[in-house]
Amino acid sequence: MLDVRYIVLTVTLLALSCGASIAEESGPAGSLTLAQAATDEATEQEEGSLGIVGKATVYVDDAQRNASERFGNFMAQVDGFFSNAGTNEDAVSNQSWARIRLDAIRPGGESAEVKPSLKLRVVLPQTERKFKLLLSTEDDDTEQVGENVGRSSSASRGDDQNASIAIRFIRTARTNGRVDIDLGIRQRESEVQYFSRLNLGYRGELARHWTASVNNSYYYYNKSGFEDKLSFDFRRVLFFNDDLFFRSFTEFNWRKGRKGAIIGQTVGLYTQIDESRSLALEMLAGYHTALNAGVDDRFRGHEIRVRWRHNVWRPWFFYEFWPSVSWPSTNDYERSYGVLLRMEVVVGQR
Repeated sequence: MLDVRYIVLTVTLLALSCGASIAEESGPAGSLTLAQAATDEATEQEEGSLGIVGKATVYVDDAQRNASERFGNFMAQVDGFFSNAGTNEDAVSNQSWARIRLDAIRPGGESAEVKPSLKLRVVLPQTERKFKLLLSTEDDDTEQVGENVGRSSSASRGDDQNASIAIRFIRTARTNGRVDIDLGIRQRESEVQYFSRLNLGYRGELARHWTASVNNSYYYYNKSGFEDKLSFDFRRVLFFNDDLFFRSFTEFNWRKGRKGAIIGQTVGLYTQIDESRSLALEMLAGYHTALNAGVDDRFRGHEIRVRWRHNVWRPWFFYEFWPSVSWPSTNDYERSYGVLLRMEVVVGQR
């Protein structure tokens, strides 16, 4: 009888012990399941509250960030061609950037056009920042100020539509002066040409509140010959406000096969309204010191334009709006209206 009671008591104690163990083990698991369910529900509610526009914004931001990271990694790989990459890679400071533009242009008295462009600047920090890789389909590098009065500045001449790739050696880069050399390939005058360019620049204080800079770029193309640009830039801060200044820019341009020089003049007022908006009012004029084929008037005309630049939506997205009125010689100095609308995206650091 005692044996039976002892067996029953032992089984009961074992059952109670197993039940307690099961309850103890299942408690935290159940709590974890509920917590996970609550988290998932909150996440779903948060995603639902974003809506289609919010999800698209997050997607675009992630894509731009990933593109910037991949771009930086690619730049580090390119840098390896010019230095011992792999040594102290964490110390590499990448300041390379790419700029993508889409311009909708209607120059004064001419038909409208749409023009995409790309500009790339690759800094090679392990070469002590003395080398850069340059890639551009923009026309800023070869455009002559004032030569095509009445055309927006991104609309180039037919024979100068170009794309170029080059490597730049920075001989000196000081506060007041710089010397650098470019070697590369450019599509120019409907031909692919090798070119070299010597850039000289100096900047200093001219007088109280005035700064002046002088720059000279001498190009040599293996088929087109030489081209030389000499420019003078004067700036003055107005009303003791660094965000408002006056600027006068004069450029002289000489080229093989062309008589005389083209003189371009730009005078303008520029202001930075806030961190995301800027505004400029400019007047342009062009003059040929000698007549050449296709040029019947030395005075090319003049133009007045307003330039509005705005950073919207995201730190890397900009748009510009340039309405203009001009009196070009190609239109017998009759008044013409033009406009440019630009969208711009910047990838990487700039």
